[in-house]
Amino acid sequence: MSAARKEGRARAVLALAVLLGLGLATIPLFMTPPAYLDLVLRDPVLGSDLGGQHIVVTDDATGKRMTAAVQKISGAFLAHIGRINSGRTAYTARLEGYKPATAHVEAAALQNVRVPVDLKPVFGRLVITAVDATKLDEAVAVMAREGSKPLSQSPQRIISVTLAPGRHHFAAEAPGFCPTERDFEVREGAVTKVVLPLSPDLKNDEIARFVLNWPNEPRDLDSHFRRLGTSGFPNPAHVFFRHKSGLTGNGEVFARLDVDQLYPGRYETVTVRSSALGEYEYFVHLYAGLGTIGGSGATVQVYTRGCEVRTYAVPSDCTQRIWAVTTLRNANGRLELADQQRCEQGDSSPLAIKEAIQALLR
Repeated sequence: MSAARKEGRARAVLALAVLLGLGLATIPLFMTPPAYLDLVLRDPVLGSDLGGQHIVVTDDATGKRMTAAVQKISGAFLAHIGRINSGRTAYTARLEGYKPATAHVEAAALQNVRVPVDLKPVFGRLVITAVDATKLDEAVAVMAREGSKPLSQSPQRIISVTLAPGRHHFAAEAPGFCPTERDFEVREGAVTKVVLPLSPDLKNDEIARFVLNWPNEPRDLDSHFRRLGTSGFPNPAHVFFRHKSGLTGNGEVFARLDVDQLYPGRYETVTVRSSALGEYEYFVHLYAGLGTIGGSGATVQVYTRGCEVRTYAVPSDCTQRIWAVTTLRNANGRLELADQQRCEQGDSSPLAIKEAIQALLR
């Protein structure tokens, strides 16, 4: 006879005893009258599907351990613990991937009680949205992996995975785009949403692409691409959010700011064309927000022909407003990058003061 049938039979006998007037007098004095317990389990943080797992429940008073399967019934996750001692007691519930949780139970003899238990995960959830780096939030279906482990069985635009807390390294690829690699931080018991920008293959007269990404405050970092030796405003040889297309002396576009965004977790992209002859500098400016560039976790990926990529990470001790990343030299059909990786305070020109004031009001 199964345990469930035995339990049902015992419950029926006790119920019959009550109906016949024997009540609890039929239970020996040295025995505690039984009750019956179901736990209703919930992950209020991540809303995870708990069905199909097994939970271990310990009676805190006696140390008795019970195991039950978690079943999804009418949208709820139910663990049928079964027969317990009636009265007031506490139970510790343990489910893999979650912190132990306590269920306080008060049950009369023969009563069937359902007790809700909220479980706190020890893992986090990462939601990755892959996008075209040259477009504003245009999703791309990618195959992504962590190490050799694929995150999905088929290309996906949005990938949701549960992971241990900490920093994780991912790689992604899609037809027509350069493969990319990024690090993302996963927090315990939290959903972290990130954007993964992919650079399209460089084509026609495109010779380089700069992709800026920053996960943390300050809220607004800006990409700048400027011909060395030029200054002032307006400056046709300076590409940034107020002048999105850089122009040569004869009016030809040599670079363009494809995407300009304001918030952490976003990206900015500058694409450079072959008409950008000579030497140019690429730098990042802290335009607005709390914190420092060094605390932003910013990275810049520079793509050149053949999907060659060079990645720059901001120095963590960068407290100034300017992060000078690299210079680009294009001459005689040859492209060279010269790393800078230094931080500068920036100038105090009327334009800079005006922009600083506008940043406070932005």
